[in-house]
Amino acid sequence: MPAMETQLWGIATKYDYPTLSEIKKACEDLGVVSPWEIKGKSQQHLRIGTLDSLMSLSDDLQKMETLGDATVSKFYKQLVELDPNDEPTINGLQPSLWTTIRWEWDEAKLQMKTPLKELCERISLGLTSLDDELKTKMTEMNTLKASLQQAERKTQGNLMVRGLADVVREDDLVNSDYMMTCLTVVPKLNMKDFENTYHTMAKHVVPQSCKLLAEDSEYALYRVIIFKKFLDEYKTSAREKRYSIRDFVYNAATQAEEASKKFREEQELGEVKKMLAQWCKVNYAESYSMLVHLKAARVFVESVLRFGLRPTMGDMIPDYKSCFIQPMKGKTEQLRKALSGLFPGAMIDGEEESSVPGASGEFYPYVYTCIETEPNVQA
Repeated sequence: MPAMETQLWGIATKYDYPTLSEIKKACEDLGVVSPWEIKGKSQQHLRIGTLDSLMSLSDDLQKMETLGDATVSKFYKQLVELDPNDEPTINGLQPSLWTTIRWEWDEAKLQMKTPLKELCERISLGLTSLDDELKTKMTEMNTLKASLQQAERKTQGNLMVRGLADVVREDDLVNSDYMMTCLTVVPKLNMKDFENTYHTMAKHVVPQSCKLLAEDSEYALYRVIIFKKFLDEYKTSAREKRYSIRDFVYNAATQAEEASKKFREEQELGEVKKMLAQWCKVNYAESYSMLVHLKAARVFVESVLRFGLRPTMGDMIPDYKSCFIQPMKGKTEQLRKALSGLFPGAMIDGEEESSVPGASGEFYPYVYTCIETEPNVQA
């Protein structure tokens, strides 16, 4: 099968022209066409209501649709971040495939006889509720991440700035009434010079007390033991040689608590991520289904406003039919022109745009909406 764009177009035309076969023929080698029945299993249509209510709802639906797109995109992005190797699916199917072969109006939750405005507000409220819950769960996870990152920062950077708790051991330090340990950071280029001259940097430096504790790409950390009363002299010599003295107090209890806290938070973050991933899988599918319902409602409203009603068996029903089209990779513009070719009397590119229901800021000779089945996670 050829590579496909991630967008799924939902379009609607008048019921009798063009036929679905004509649309498929026009889209041959440009996109895949699938019928889209905006009906429940009972084969009932959505309630039409009055012209004024439809026009008012048309404006509201554009805003609801924008918010719905954003919510579904957040769920998709979160799933990708939590597990980059697991492609988000709807009930085990790729979103585009599920939409075209499995989606149907959920009459159990959204009864056709309910006023259309009420249905749309219910769907939008459900999406908003999921969005708010996702934000809450994300805040919980990000708080744990921030705490762990703070702990990680203590072990990052060079020896001039990083924490020393994981570098200096208790037996490296000597502190008494008269003697103390100086932790000295020396540029790597000066290591030999420091090792040969450290004992001359103050009047009383303990001989052979120099010990290399750690080194990185720029610096080396040494332990030197001196008499306390000559600390200022040692610091002055270090400053003249451009060495740095690091202050450090070893506290076994504090370090053990910090290590224990980090371990607990790592375990907790792992559990939170696992539960969030499962929750997102379930509610990505739920939010995506809600969004398709919202887009179906919009196509229905715009179709009635543009195409009106037609008589059938003594009743008046919406005069439209709808379908999905998934463009092939790189064929979007050609597909647009092929579809426009089915409406020879309609305005096309190069002529004045017109404010027409379903146009979404651009005029097409058919009602149009778009479902992004794989949102850009970099956006």
